Amino acid sequence: MKHIIIAALILLSNIVIYANGTQGAKISGDIRSALSNEELPSATITVKNTKHGTISNRKGEYILKELAPGKHTISARFIGYKAQEKEVYIEKGKDIELDFALEEDNLNLETIVVTGTRTEHFIKDVPIRTEVITDKQIENKNAANLYQALEGTSGIRVENQCQSCNFTMVRMQGLGAEHTQVLINGQPMYSGLAGVYGLQQMSASDIGQIEIVKGAGSALYGSSAVAGAINIITKEPSYEPSTNINLQFGNYNTNRYELSSSLRNEKGDFGININVQKLTEAAIDETGAGTTYDAVNNKDGVTDRTSTDLLNAGFGLFFEDMLLGNDKLIIRGKSVFEKRQGGIMDDDYYRNPYTDATENIITDRYEAQLSYDKLIGESSEMNFSTAYVIHKRDATNDSFLNDYMDTHNGEVPDLRNMRPYLANENSITSTLTFGTYFGDHSLLAGVQFFHTKLDESGMYVVVNPESEFVGESYRSVSDKSATEFGFFLQDEWEVTSALTVVPGIRVDNHKSGEEYSTDRQVFATNTFPKTEFTETNFNPRIAVKYDVSKLLSLRANAGTGFRAPYGFSEDLHLCSGSPRVWKSSVLEPETSVSYNFSADYYGKMLKFSINMFRTDLKDKIGFTNADADIAAMGYDYQWKNIDDAFVQGFEISMQASLMRTLDLGIDFAYNHGEYSNVREDWIGTEYESDSKYISRFPVTTANIKLEYRPDTWLFKVSGNLQGSMYIDYFNTDIDPEIGDISKIKKTDPFMLFNAGASKSFDSFKLYTGINNIFNYLQDEKYLDDAAFMYAPVYGTMFYFGISIDINH
Repeated sequence: MKHIIIAALILLSNIVIYANGTQGAKISGDIRSALSNEELPSATITVKNTKHGTISNRKGEYILKELAPGKHTISARFIGYKAQEKEVYIEKGKDIELDFALEEDNLNLETIVVTGTRTEHFIKDVPIRTEVITDKQIENKNAANLYQALEGTSGIRVENQCQSCNFTMVRMQGLGAEHTQVLINGQPMYSGLAGVYGLQQMSASDIGQIEIVKGAGSALYGSSAVAGAINIITKEPSYEPSTNINLQFGNYNTNRYELSSSLRNEKGDFGININVQKLTEAAIDETGAGTTYDAVNNKDGVTDRTSTDLLNAGFGLFFEDMLLGNDKLIIRGKSVFEKRQGGIMDDDYYRNPYTDATENIITDRYEAQLSYDKLIGESSEMNFSTAYVIHKRDATNDSFLNDYMDTHNGEVPDLRNMRPYLANENSITSTLTFGTYFGDHSLLAGVQFFHTKLDESGMYVVVNPESEFVGESYRSVSDKSATEFGFFLQDEWEVTSALTVVPGIRVDNHKSGEEYSTDRQVFATNTFPKTEFTETNFNPRIAVKYDVSKLLSLRANAGTGFRAPYGFSEDLHLCSGSPRVWKSSVLEPETSVSYNFSADYYGKMLKFSINMFRTDLKDKIGFTNADADIAAMGYDYQWKNIDDAFVQGFEISMQASLMRTLDLGIDFAYNHGEYSNVREDWIGTEYESDSKYISRFPVTTANIKLEYRPDTWLFKVSGNLQGSMYIDYFNTDIDPEIGDISKIKKTDPFMLFNAGASKSFDSFKLYTGINNIFNYLQDEKYLDDAAFMYAPVYGTMFYFGISIDINH
């Protein structure tokens, strides 16, 4: 009760301050570039240590109204420029004119980020280490989607894990996609079905910036954020009405067509943006099965890249100060439609979805998101955000066909039984936060609700020769759901001007369940026990930032995390249907403890960082074949706590603006990750000791980027080093003479290089580029293990295009 009274008094005092503020004066002026003196529309102007702020109009002009008398620090910032602060003293009823001339920020040191603490900070000031990929960097990289935008980021590896369907995933500091929370404007909207192919389906044309927080720093984002959080911040409309048309063409019909448009009204309180992207990719066959580079570098008639037809479309509506005053309402909508096909290319065989060796995947996705911000006085703010997603998938591969033919002496099934895997996922997430300044403290409290429901169905054949139903085909149906409710609390305590301490805690209650059935009697039962899993988890976090000087900052944080398995798994999707997975009520949640320490130097022309990390996983969860007693109940697989594990390493990065037209970026990472014990699958083999190492975790990675911008030209070169790593090969098509040749391969290091150039004119830009310049290919390949991928399986790609800007 005491805490409720204190919170009520804080809220009341803010309202009183706000009411008194209406008797104050106003500040007005304009924001310009110090170099060119051109106006900067959509610059942000704020009153320091308050929630009071505004945005400059298309002429770079701004007005701050109703400021309380007294001393204030006014801050002006604009993307790509260094922030500037000026102190003013306001007298009651006396207006002030205050202009700003901002300098360019080539190192992005003063980009605003929100992910680390859920509050706004300059990147060099944020207490929790946050990395950012700006929209300019995405444009210079020529990234069409999130997958390409994340490539070449220190500590992050984006990888293709399926030769047949080109499924991609993101790996952060050695931990897989199931440990990384992908957010859109702070909301977890890319889990479950969307976690597969989602990196490639998310258009980069509406991304304003990408914020990355690794390890313990992401503890406030709940389950699945063990490795970290990737927050995609979408664009807002500019005060300068504009339209951009981008047309790009490449080899193998790799074509891209984009349209984006943005405008605000004269007053600036209403804005709208729209974006559409069409992407086509023809199927590619350049490599085949083999154990040497020369053998692999031969076509085998099977797709190395699937044929893809993708359409992205979205809009955003922005309303400011139109409802209750000092507020902002944003409504966003988006749709994704994609079809991808892969398999045997001869005579377009792969275009028939029900043929052997064929993958055919259709995705329909719809997103709706609403966000409302309300300022309360000058020092408090409330935010409510909610999102609803419908994600549908229609997929076929040859699992059902092959099983049927194997149990029917090569006969094919009745066409009427050839049905795809069907999945329909509906999810809703809502977050409410309240933040306020209180002396040297910035307090944040919030609640979050998440619910998802996934229905799946697929065709199977009984293949167990000991079953009385062997050869019978049946439809398996699943009904899965999960609900999470979380509460988080954080205090940013500015102990001194140099020392900031940020304790925080998140409490989550997770409940999930799965229920399976079949459409006919093919087991001892056609109904199966419903599985349920309930867990409440407490995850504290603490972060400390100490400024040794104006140029050097030290950061340290530690925290815990947890993960519970539920819903969709790509490993199970490869089974082409709705495999029944037993989730025991005694299953322990996967928990983690993470530590990070970093040192960051922010010079005028140089940024240098070193980051050391370690994450300990306890009761790591994986899925295995069902034990005999579980299989007797009709289950194919089961979730198990398989082992404890750890990942650790360090990352070094440097960004240098060698001159106004020349930028250099270099980063290097050393990694190590192990399970506590050898894996059961490899006990008794020559690979037993190697099985302790975490798969797909390169020992070293490095990136180098050079950009040269003379006048209206841009020349760029980038290189990516991938060190050696361990990757499993499971031999499923076993030759009776040779026997099982399953193994763990230790790959050789390799490096990929890309280059590009562009020339800008008054209203358009011409550009071209080449990826994988030296045509590097994977040096070993097997067709019976689609996940055995660790390097490119097709070579050099070219592109050229034109980007047209139209100012209205």
